[in-house]
Order: sequence, then C-alpha cells, then structure tokens
Amino acid sequence: MLLLHPSAAGTPLPTLLGEAALDGLKDGLWSIPVLFLAYLLMELLERSRKFNESILHAYSRKAGPALGGLLGVVPQCGISGAAATLFSTGSISAGTMLAVFFATSDEMLPVMLSSLADGKGATDIGQIAAIVAAKAVMGIVLGYLVDAFGSRLFARDKNIHSFCEREHCECDEEEGSVWLSALKHTVKIAVMLIAVTFALNIILELVGIERLGATVFATPVVGELLLALFGLIPNCSVSVVITEAYLSGIIGLGGLFAGLLSNAGIGLLVLLRTNKNRRENLTVIALLFLLGALSGMLINLVV
Repeated sequence: MLLLHPSAAGTPLPTLLGEAALDGLKDGLWSIPVLFLAYLLMELLERSRKFNESILHAYSRKAGPALGGLLGVVPQCGISGAAATLFSTGSISAGTMLAVFFATSDEMLPVMLSSLADGKGATDIGQIAAIVAAKAVMGIVLGYLVDAFGSRLFARDKNIHSFCEREHCECDEEEGSVWLSALKHTVKIAVMLIAVTFALNIILELVGIERLGATVFATPVVGELLLALFGLIPNCSVSVVITEAYLSGIIGLGGLFAGLLSNAGIGLLVLLRTNKNRRENLTVIALLFLLGALSGMLINLVV
C-alpha cells in the first residue's frame, strides 16, 4: 500500500503517480462486487410488490446495527460503501450504517496479521482478536444508540424511487434489466471512487502522518482529536497509516480506536455522492468524529 514509504520526498513523480493510480484502481475494483450486490438488492426492492425498503428499514432498526457491526470488521472497503448506498435509499437505518462505519477495519487486520507473520508487530494474535472484537462491539452499541436517540436527526422520507429519479437510472421500469441497472450504478460509483482515491493517495503520500511527529499524537485529548479528524479522510489507506503508527509505537491504543472508529473508508465518500441531504451528511461526519474521539479518550483512561 501507499503511505508505508518513510517519505515521498525522494520518490520520482512517475513512480508516485503510478503507485497512486494502482492503489486507487485496486480499491475501486475490490469494492465493485459488494457495491453491485447492494445495488442489485436496491433494484429488487424497487420492483417487489411484497417486500420494499420500508420493511427492510424497519427490520434494520431491530437487528441492523448488530449485523452491521459484524460485517464492518471484514477487511473489505466495499461493505461501508454498500451500507451508505442502502441508507441513501431508505433501506437501512442510520444506526445500521453507522455501526458498519464504526466497526469498519479496512486494512487494519491484514496489516496487523502481516506484522505478526514478519515478527515485527507489537501485538499477538490474542490482542489482535481483542481489538477486532472491541471494534465490532463498539460499532453495535453506538449504532443502537444512534437509532434510539438520534433518529430524529435523519429524514424518514427516503425511498428508492426518489434515489432513481436523482440518478436518472430508470431502475423502476419493469421491462428493464435489474442486472444492467445495478451494473450502471456500480460503474458510476466505482469510477468516482478510483478517481478520488487516486487524488487522496497522492496527498496522503506527500503529507505523511510521520511528519507530524510522535509527540503530538502522544498528547492526551489532542492526540485523539487529531487522529479522529485524520480518520475522516474517506480512503482505505488511512487505516494502514493509523495501524502502522500503532504498531510502531507512535500512537497508543486509544489513538488507534479514535482514528479507526471515525474512519469509514470509502463509505463516507459514497454517502456524500449518493445522499443529497447535506445536513444529514454533516451529522454523520460529526458523529463519527465526536464518538470516535470520545471513545479513544475513554479507552486511554481505562486501559
């Protein structure tokens, strides 16, 4: 992955651009299968006469955050993107989507397992399992809390029909192919993801986390706030940077959770693309930042 290099200062521009493009392409392509399934479900809900997004939304308030927290720990960028899409169409609750966002680990698990295999990690398999389980539990709890106390912050009039009208996809035409329509949606999102990820990878490579120094992130409260802010960058590579910083001792366990709880990977990027309610999007960003930072601070006090 990008960002594992000590510095981009001596990296030739063609190499930097090539690595950024390759990384962006990889993240976009890995997301396609999960995003396609999400859009296919959306198409089927739109055309079903017995089962629609309203019914799915009602069930998601009951069991959605639990399922979202479990799915979020799977190291796959597309899951958070799929959750954002389903929320934008009214198919799942805000708490379910945020449970996925909070639990999302993206590259954390592969990086930790890789360091363990290389004998360079500061953790063992038990610690890794505990971190993954804790992220899942925190995602589930925070997701249910959002549905229980923050539902009024999110509109209840979302539906797939309105989404299709905005996207001009004509997905409610009965004679159309659900497979083709789902593929069109997926390609549009994938192209956007690849382009934005390419740009973000270049920026993140040029402004590495190691340049800020260990002292800033070791400062109580300030460190968690900065890492939660850094985690908001909608890019899978951010989880690599934060995990590497934890394994190298630059940040502590609280900092790790602050950064990774706020980091929803491409989910936040897809949300900004598919949900046109700016107030809701700002609310989601604020919840990710505040709950991520507060959770990191609490962990530092307890551990």
